[in-house]
Amino acid sequence: MLTRERRARCCWMLVCAFCLCSETIAQSEIEILRRARELAWTKQFRAAETMYLDILSRSANSRDAAFGLAQVILWQGRYSEARRLFIDLAGRNPADVESAEGAATAAYWQGDYRTAAREFSVIATAHPERQLPRRSLAEIASASRGGIRGVAEGVDDDQPYRAWRSSVIFSSFSDPLTRWDITSGVYHVDSPNLAVRRTEPFFVGTNETVLPWQRLTITTSVGALRWPDGVVRPIGSFALSRRLGSHASVTIVADHRELLTASTSVATHAAVTHVAAQWSRYAEQSWMAGIDVGHNRYYDQNSGGYAQAYALWPLLRRGRATIWIGASAAARDTRDIRFDLDAMSSTRSSAGDFLYSYRGGYRPYWTPRNFREGRAIVSMALTIGKQTELKAQAEAGVGRDEARAFGPARGIEPLPSRVFTIDFDRTFHPYRLSSGVALPLSAAYRLEFGLERNVTAFYAANAFRASLVRYR
Repeated sequence: MLTRERRARCCWMLVCAFCLCSETIAQSEIEILRRARELAWTKQFRAAETMYLDILSRSANSRDAAFGLAQVILWQGRYSEARRLFIDLAGRNPADVESAEGAATAAYWQGDYRTAAREFSVIATAHPERQLPRRSLAEIASASRGGIRGVAEGVDDDQPYRAWRSSVIFSSFSDPLTRWDITSGVYHVDSPNLAVRRTEPFFVGTNETVLPWQRLTITTSVGALRWPDGVVRPIGSFALSRRLGSHASVTIVADHRELLTASTSVATHAAVTHVAAQWSRYAEQSWMAGIDVGHNRYYDQNSGGYAQAYALWPLLRRGRATIWIGASAAARDTRDIRFDLDAMSSTRSSAGDFLYSYRGGYRPYWTPRNFREGRAIVSMALTIGKQTELKAQAEAGVGRDEARAFGPARGIEPLPSRVFTIDFDRTFHPYRLSSGVALPLSAAYRLEFGLERNVTAFYAANAFRASLVRYR
């Protein structure tokens, strides 16, 4: 039987053993925390997450482990989950400003600028010495700046046909997630064959609304354009885009727009209603790709479908220059061809009869039949200084389609009394060369300019595009 003195000694020994054990556990937890932070700093996020979860399984109230876990989840792009953890920590201790900043940062990185701006403003007011809220608020304000963009673009092809348009776009934000664009401009068409030269106005209003936590962007536009004969018709579009992870997105788009790309279109109200589903991936300094599948219904009840895709991989990086290589493929078909006879002529042969020549064209828009195409692509991007960007791209490949010719080839009359059509399979070699530069003129102005040479089986065209942006 233990005496009172021996019982006291045993109790004291148990207390000492417990304290020693607790100190050992505490030291072990500190060591695991240190190791988890090192893993996080070296971007081994999954391993760090496992360590933090291990600590929390034994010490559920460890603030450092819970905060570290929220950080690595945030850095992995799991913004909703990270935000819930940060909010829980800040709720336990209203003085925990780091957790409040973490919750606001999760909203910011998710794209919820509205929530991020509100929460960062509260933190900046209560803690003016902290830099993160002030820097984030400045970035959000910069991303939400309105602007004015002047755009001029034109094309000169061998139809012969020349067209250009110029416009001014006014942009503003009613809140950080809602942008409004007002576009006002004129277009000019010049078709020597039809003796048509006109300049007409157009107008478009666009709204873009972002739903960040649903990863949705809704874009709607409504406008009007006056055709060369003075008739005014509506144009517009609707697009719903959803982000898939950090780099990819899928979009469903429907639009109704004018078709003024062929010389004969100036004599009609050529327009198309276009519906498509698109997937794209873009990551800076990484591979990029896109797929576009859609259907066109034209103003004259004609219709057709298409599918196209491309992919580019970074081949070489040297300093601030990157070279990509890749390929593209396209398929397109139209129900009814719109390739008609424009003119015919003849020359007398040595045999005494006449050799006939025919010239045809698409009226009033391109209608490919059984079109298939594949191209190889080389692209280059170079950054000079802080913001000057140079880009160049070359594409070349092989295409096949069903073309149309006219007959007969010869006859005894100066011109044939009856003309018939001949459809045949054609192989051709398209190519496209383009280059562009984006140049900051000052803190408020930016100039962008591009040139392009595009050659296919049925036309060769030179195009340019220039824009001047003024940030407010």
